[in-house]
Amino acid sequence: MNLTLDPSVADGLTSRSQIARRVTEAWAKNNLYCLACSSEEVVAEKPNSPVRDFACPNCRTTYQLKGKNGRHGSVVANSAYDPKIAAIRQGNAPNYAFLDYSRDDWKVTNMFVVPGHFISESVIQRRRPLPPAARRAGWVGSNILLSKLPSEGRIAVISGSSPVDPATVRERWNKFRFLKSDPRASGGWGAEVLASVRNLQPATNQDYFTLQTFYERFRDRLAAQHPDNHNVEAKIRQQLQILRDNDVLAFLGRGRYRIIG
Repeated sequence: MNLTLDPSVADGLTSRSQIARRVTEAWAKNNLYCLACSSEEVVAEKPNSPVRDFACPNCRTTYQLKGKNGRHGSVVANSAYDPKIAAIRQGNAPNYAFLDYSRDDWKVTNMFVVPGHFISESVIQRRRPLPPAARRAGWVGSNILLSKLPSEGRIAVISGSSPVDPATVRERWNKFRFLKSDPRASGGWGAEVLASVRNLQPATNQDYFTLQTFYERFRDRLAAQHPDNHNVEAKIRQQLQILRDNDVLAFLGRGRYRIIG
């Protein structure tokens, strides 16, 4: 993997944002590979394709590229809020590739991918509508709250200016792809319950928890995020079962769980 960007592909452009996009997209076209299968390349989608910049020619997994000079922080500005929430509820949240680079020497420093099955409503923040004087007055954007993702939701592809072994990258992708493939976990439910489990572990400083403890800490929040679900406790139990079946939890009986993976 070549970590050098080529600014010459943006010759003739004057806008810094257009230059950055042209340069980073050219790099991704030549260096990004598919995390979901063995394909060593992705191909550029048609310009202005909604929520996708690249697609795998084999499995058709899509990626949306977000490049930044410097380092992505915990909050990343994103697209319109309502379509994003609708996509999450339909199980169609995009896979994001976050690329960090240095404009001083045009080098890639870091890149991580957030699979769409980790994007739940809890990591999307509604922004204020644009004011009346704005060109798109009333438009409501969104922010992605990267800090709310479980650690498994950020898959490093390049770390500290060094590529991560693709076999390791794909192993990390595949471990939690059940959040996408299992329809019971759709609508962000699987990702939200997994994130809640990960938050519970440091909060209690132990690998064990009870179902009642989980209800007390997370039931109301999950109910607020899913107002159409009128049996939230049953849905929580279902998601914990899915995590058990995929070796994240061990069920110990009598409403007790141990975090194992």
